[in-house]
Amino acid sequence: MQTLKSFFSIENLSAIFPWAVVTGVVMYLMTQSNRYSAEAIAGTAIALVIYIVCFIVAISDNKYRYDLPLRLVLIAIQYLAVLIAALLAPFGFLAILVTIWSAQLPYFTSFKNTLITSPIWSAPFWIIMYFYWQIDSSVLSALLFWTFNIFALVMVNGNIKEKRATEQAMELNRELMATQALLGEASKQAERVRIARNIHDLLGHHLTALTINLQVAARISEGEAQLKIKQCHDLSKLLLSDVREAVSEIREKSHIKLHHALHALSDNVPNLHIEMELEANLNIVDVNMAEAILRCVQESITNTLKHSDATCFHIGLKQENEKFQLTMYDNGTPKKYKALNEGNGLLGIKERIHNLGGAVKAEFTDNGFRTFIELPELI
Repeated sequence: MQTLKSFFSIENLSAIFPWAVVTGVVMYLMTQSNRYSAEAIAGTAIALVIYIVCFIVAISDNKYRYDLPLRLVLIAIQYLAVLIAALLAPFGFLAILVTIWSAQLPYFTSFKNTLITSPIWSAPFWIIMYFYWQIDSSVLSALLFWTFNIFALVMVNGNIKEKRATEQAMELNRELMATQALLGEASKQAERVRIARNIHDLLGHHLTALTINLQVAARISEGEAQLKIKQCHDLSKLLLSDVREAVSEIREKSHIKLHHALHALSDNVPNLHIEMELEANLNIVDVNMAEAILRCVQESITNTLKHSDATCFHIGLKQENEKFQLTMYDNGTPKKYKALNEGNGLLGIKERIHNLGGAVKAEFTDNGFRTFIELPELI
């Protein structure tokens, strides 16, 4: 459904509609004239159909969107289809298809390269019109349509920059929200630890001194006074025990809750559904470990968006055998050659985890790409 929706976007329809108009007009003019043979009409129709089929496959958000060689071949076929149509039908307005074709180029190469090479790939069509069909106005038409091509390149390049800026802003916002959630948890943890330490160091110290003094007082007293002092001594010992239990409980509950930060990081990721399977009672007490887990998840999501055609990403985090186990995998198309090329993102994950005494295993699977991280509970 998402692929169908993206196909019928305004951008795509704005290219398909002109093609339909151009094709309809060409077919009408050729069939209404006696100048063209049935073979020429059929050849022109086939060339135009091949053009739009290759165009649709090249721009579609499908399993081939990361297959760069295939897309380049499709673009080359589109260009050849336009030239073949130009050899069979002497209509200058077929150059509209070259303009539509040129709008794809900024997605495969830099704007500077497309701009510099624009006269080269704009010229063959008009060379055919001028020398093959002997159309005298071809030079002027070539200049006019070349300016249209430049306009298309500028507009598409602006759209690409805007889209990338929006995606970067969304990614930065998710990162900031996740960092804010992590800082909030770290602040809560620090406050709990501070309170526990103060209770232990101050109140615990005074209660211990009181207990010792009461014990001494009980030994040097007699009668009813000694009984009362012993009662106070027993109460002080009980109170000291309660304080120690309270301090221990506060420390035990001072772990960092990573769930909110992970959800903030994974919410509203474009074109990727993220599933989470997080153990309810994770006992992460070190903020550096919590940050490492968060950054590894962030980098893995980014790598999936950049290098995979996956539509679903799974995050699993559990605590087992005195270790934290983080499992992440996607449903991207398996690579034909499963030799893993470690880029800066994956190398950064490994460096971060190894510094904390953990291990990382990243590999292609039959269902996509999988990253498994294991960290010790205590650094």
